[in-house]
Amino acid sequence: MEKPFSPLLPLGEAAARRVRQSFAQSRLWFLHQLEPGRAQHNILICMALEGPRVQADRLKHALDALCLRHSVLRACYRTTATGPEQWLAERQSIEVKPLDLRGLPADERRRARDRLLHDEQITPFDLEAGPVMRAALLDLGGSEQELVVTLHHIAFDGRSGEILLQDLAHYYATQEPGAPLPGRLQYADFAAWEPGYVTAELIESETAFWRDHLAGMPLQLEFARRVRREGPAQGGRHHFIIPEQQVEHLKRASRRLRLPLFVTLTGLFQLWLHYLSGQRRFLIGTDVHGRDLPELQDIFGFFVNQLTLKCELEDDLSLGELLARTRQAIRLAHAHRQLPFDLLVSQLAPQRKADRSPLFQAKFNYQRDRFSIDALGAARLVSTQVIQDLAGFDLVLDLMHRHASIEATLEYDRRLFSPDEIARFASLWQDLLRQLDDLLDLPLSTLRERLQSWDQTHLQRQQHALNDQGRARLGTTPRRAVSL
Repeated sequence: MEKPFSPLLPLGEAAARRVRQSFAQSRLWFLHQLEPGRAQHNILICMALEGPRVQADRLKHALDALCLRHSVLRACYRTTATGPEQWLAERQSIEVKPLDLRGLPADERRRARDRLLHDEQITPFDLEAGPVMRAALLDLGGSEQELVVTLHHIAFDGRSGEILLQDLAHYYATQEPGAPLPGRLQYADFAAWEPGYVTAELIESETAFWRDHLAGMPLQLEFARRVRREGPAQGGRHHFIIPEQQVEHLKRASRRLRLPLFVTLTGLFQLWLHYLSGQRRFLIGTDVHGRDLPELQDIFGFFVNQLTLKCELEDDLSLGELLARTRQAIRLAHAHRQLPFDLLVSQLAPQRKADRSPLFQAKFNYQRDRFSIDALGAARLVSTQVIQDLAGFDLVLDLMHRHASIEATLEYDRRLFSPDEIARFASLWQDLLRQLDDLLDLPLSTLRERLQSWDQTHLQRQQHALNDQGRARLGTTPRRAVSL
């Protein structure tokens, strides 16, 4: 019989000022201490706004109020004799950097915006002093503005993004002072409660499962015919859209197979990685929310856990059978998701490389869009983009299901792949989506041949396009007469 865990209740005011770090936070704190000058866990939320101008003073008030409302945004981090701790500052002032780009030509304006995003992404936070949030307000001219809020992952996850936008819009409109709501749970309450949930018995039993489950599996995914260039990871991004019609087609195919759409997409991701790497057995990762209890749903903070999925592909396996096997693998992994990833890594003790994630080097994430506000004050929110670093991964495919279509971002390490290669590989994965119905009964050996054929077609198209561009440049180059 399982031992019941204690209820999650608010700490007293004095006790909440100094608590242990959660397991998830302590992993990021450890990585920060290894390389304090890196900013690999910065997350940028870029909000394109249209209409009446956002007022900088009202925006700063709203951000300061948000920081007071959610105490994890005021947390500072340190290591003590009893272990990693977080302690709460009474108040933190949030910087809002203004950037007026109205007088610049369009190309210069775009370059200035890109420089700011790059600077925000590579500028580390001081986790020992705080705060872990800052903002920039870009005036793009006309009725266009962009608000960029940068946070450290140690205090933030996907659900927190929804809470942030809702509360930011509220405090901007009302200009109310921010304050913790009486009796409302905060992240410090969860961090103090967590050891009673993730007990020594749970760690032992879950570690035993994962050690047996992953026994004999390669812990590195190596891509065929590729040598990683020296130096730090250099993240690149390739964006594409899976249109509404294609999404509906995938949903219908998944229903016929009695599979969730996430399972279908994950299985196709495995097949794609098999083609790119040549490996038949490997591990991939996916993010899980880590908010299993109802009490955790509305707490601002870092709850995300990383789940390891085992991929085993055999020549006589059809795609339909691979998808069914993927469903079983996901169900089994989810049944054992309570163990925090950093504890799993420490217990299994795989060989660590400073610039590579342990256990798996490729991730697949699929989620529905939860950014739910329509406006900030009188300015209409046109779009929201989330930018974050690869953080040691070689490939990360993030899918965001917005309304009817799916927005996809393929992040990659430029030490391994060129932008042209990634564009080609992304097209290859989309071929799998489009041809799903015709591929289900084909064995893996035939699927590899099909992928190779498509890949050659895409490569020829890229080469023809480059040749056409070269001829076009040659045709516009001024020619000079030469005397003989």
